Amino acid sequence: MLQPAFPLLHILDQLPEGGLLLTPTNRLRNRCQQVFGTSQQANKNWAPPAVESLQGWLDTLWFTLQQKQWQPAMCRVLNREQRQLLWQQCVEDTLDKGLINTQLLAGNCDTALSQLIQWLKVEDLTAADEALAPHWEKIGLQAGDYPLFQVLPLFQQQLQQRNAITPDQRDLLIARAFDEGQLAKLPQISLAGFVQNSPLTDRIFASATESLQRYPIPEKDQAKIQVARCHNLEEELQQAARWAAQKLAQNPDNSIGIVVNNLGQCRPLVEQVFARVLEPQWLDPAQAAYTLPFNFSAGTPLAKTPVGAATLQLLETLRDKFDYSQLRNLLFSPFWGDDSNEEQHLRSALFRRLQKQELREIPGNILRTCTEKLASEIAPESPLPAQLNQLGEWARRWQRAPAEIWAQRFSELLARLQWPGKRNPNSQEYQQLMLWEQALENFAGLNEFTGSLPLSKALQLLRQIASRTPFQAETRDGPLQILGVLEAGGLAFDHIRLVGFGQQQWPPPPSPNPMLPVQWQKDWEMPRASAERELKLAQELTQDLMNASSEIVVSYACEEDGVGQSLSALFGAPQPAEQLGQDAISDFYQALENGPALEQTDDRELPPLSPTDCAQVRGGAGVLKAQALCPLNAQLRYRLGAEEFSEPGLGLSAAERGNLIHEMLAAFWLNCENSQNLAAMGDEQRNLQISSSIDTAIGRLKKKHPELPEAFWALEQTRLKTIFDQWLPLEQARPAFTVSQVESELTVTLQGLTFTLRLDRLDTLVDGEQLVIDYKTGQTSLSDWLQARVREPQLPLYALFHPQAKAIAFGGVKNGDCKYQGCGELAQPINGIKLVADAQKGASKQQEPEIVHWDQLKQHWQQALEGLADEYRTGQAPLIFDRPADNENQKSLWPLNRWPERQ
Repeated sequence: MLQPAFPLLHILDQLPEGGLLLTPTNRLRNRCQQVFGTSQQANKNWAPPAVESLQGWLDTLWFTLQQKQWQPAMCRVLNREQRQLLWQQCVEDTLDKGLINTQLLAGNCDTALSQLIQWLKVEDLTAADEALAPHWEKIGLQAGDYPLFQVLPLFQQQLQQRNAITPDQRDLLIARAFDEGQLAKLPQISLAGFVQNSPLTDRIFASATESLQRYPIPEKDQAKIQVARCHNLEEELQQAARWAAQKLAQNPDNSIGIVVNNLGQCRPLVEQVFARVLEPQWLDPAQAAYTLPFNFSAGTPLAKTPVGAATLQLLETLRDKFDYSQLRNLLFSPFWGDDSNEEQHLRSALFRRLQKQELREIPGNILRTCTEKLASEIAPESPLPAQLNQLGEWARRWQRAPAEIWAQRFSELLARLQWPGKRNPNSQEYQQLMLWEQALENFAGLNEFTGSLPLSKALQLLRQIASRTPFQAETRDGPLQILGVLEAGGLAFDHIRLVGFGQQQWPPPPSPNPMLPVQWQKDWEMPRASAERELKLAQELTQDLMNASSEIVVSYACEEDGVGQSLSALFGAPQPAEQLGQDAISDFYQALENGPALEQTDDRELPPLSPTDCAQVRGGAGVLKAQALCPLNAQLRYRLGAEEFSEPGLGLSAAERGNLIHEMLAAFWLNCENSQNLAAMGDEQRNLQISSSIDTAIGRLKKKHPELPEAFWALEQTRLKTIFDQWLPLEQARPAFTVSQVESELTVTLQGLTFTLRLDRLDTLVDGEQLVIDYKTGQTSLSDWLQARVREPQLPLYALFHPQAKAIAFGGVKNGDCKYQGCGELAQPINGIKLVADAQKGASKQQEPEIVHWDQLKQHWQQALEGLADEYRTGQAPLIFDRPADNENQKSLWPLNRWPERQ
């Protein structure tokens, strides 16, 4: 069993009746009580030992004073959140806000006032100016130079109005109560495990007893100290975990301490590394959740626990706006909804449909509309649509309220949404649920400090409370303890390992409070005030750690923030420790590497398409294009659904801006119809027609982006008008034509595959000739039509199924570079549309014989496209690329096609 580093039983034996042993932490107090209980005889009654933690003892004394109704104690002590809000209000009412971070400033003011009281420089806030006046004179500064002393009078006034005090003022009253005889003095107080106390704490001790005994940790004469030099913190932790596993394997009853410098800042990494080495099965998603068998002294903020994070995300739905990551976590949270196949199918389909819209932010009305439509098709019995509608109603009705009302509303919301789900919570989740109720109660307690709050402020305050509420899982008492430096004080171990003790980390650098003159803090030796004070404290803590075990290993990272470092000089020059290179996971990886070679299977062919798949091939001409670029990627994308969605951004995506141009031109030609009508238009009529076409295109997209302001759409109108003015002269310069089809669908069958194509535009020319046009806003190249594997099959496919088509062309609608680019055999030439023979010039010739006529080109397309269609239908899927750039442009498929692993 883990023992205190001081002679506990001897100290307790020396205590007179009514005496008390005090420890600095609850952890050490609990350990003392356990050790004492273990030492008692079985089957015999015994009283608990007179052991208390300092904070627990002060809480008990305060409760006693209130029970006695001592008048100075008939007030309430503000907790951290209440003080923070009160300070913020005072800061905002006193100082010119400007660029001030009121939250940070309020926290610094609270800490500074606590230090002034704990160091007995201010005892009566109403007389703070008089108490500090001599100290200002010594340093030649004024109170007005520091915001704390401008805000302090209003803070004191607010405390008086609320009949409230701070915890430090409470400690002053406890000392006064001992002095005035309101609290009975103890015959003796013994202190064990303390390093440094504030003057106020020492004053309380002096007032509480005439006999104060201090018990330092006994020195160990023959402690074995070794040092481990590591590359970084993660390697330090990995070495520590392997070392602990080795010690436990030698003797499972060994008490092992891992003391991590700044544990609170790196706890997630510590837990991950130790779980990977000591409990690798814990990382298995199929493994039932359980509490890790080693104890942490540092807790996890409630807001970062599974229950806390999920609950806060669920409450955020009242904002009625969602981003994709938030919505994904919400829809698939184990704490909301059930895990039935029908419900999970609905939520997956809903998220996929919303992804396809590629919105930067999903408005609540779009989410509810999509959910209702999908639920009617997939899961009519799902409660999700009704729940989302209820959330939308609350979002409209719940605007402002005091904190207490918001707490009631949040509880109602969680209950109505059946949070935390239908399954039974495990032990840790149950503990987190209990802690959540406590955090919500603390939030409700801010009622008089907040006034009426908008939703955003209420959620912000609740998240702050959850972030400052530590969750510490209740674990069984195990041999391995992972502790911070202060929490390790007063404990003894069979083996101890110190992590993170490089010269830049230990002693820690000073960080004086900005609300107090630095010279004061140095002179009074306040916490973090100076390098000298930190060195002195570090020396004392180091000495205690060195006396905590007879076998000690201290480690450090040889580089910190890009700067090389060595071991802290406080540890001297120990001998090097053994470097450990194996653990359960590494042994498993090695076993896999040394195992028999895996059988390899040729994956260049997938099963052929079924008749059902052939009857309607999704993806249109894009399937043949993908097959030309890379057969395997085509199968992955269009058969297996490995789609990539664009990253949502500000404004419109490139695809949406291109669609605007398509819809604008389509609306124009649906009204104009032919070149004769275009020529007959006057300037005013033509401008009205252009404006109407632009308004039609923008009007459709506006519904999808209600968050964009009118000024944005005005800029889009200007952009589209500029492009239209550049494009229209090309149309006016052409020979006579009639726009026969606009945005029309065409169903074609090729090698047994049925495709549905969408045609941008089909023009009928003189003598019945037809021109197939596809609008493009990006780069285009005619050579893509002339390769053995046709890289742009859309227009050639249209041409094959329109017998009267004598040319195909890209309509390059691009600001500053509008043009036709195509090839064919037209009776009347069009600028930019080349003859077939001329299109061959400059293109790489990968086919024989040379193509010089339209019919030859169509025959080439027929053979090439039938070949691509046959490859796709039969499942041909080699991982080859027509061009290297095709691989770079499809990196999102690398996890599936495993390109990097094949190199």
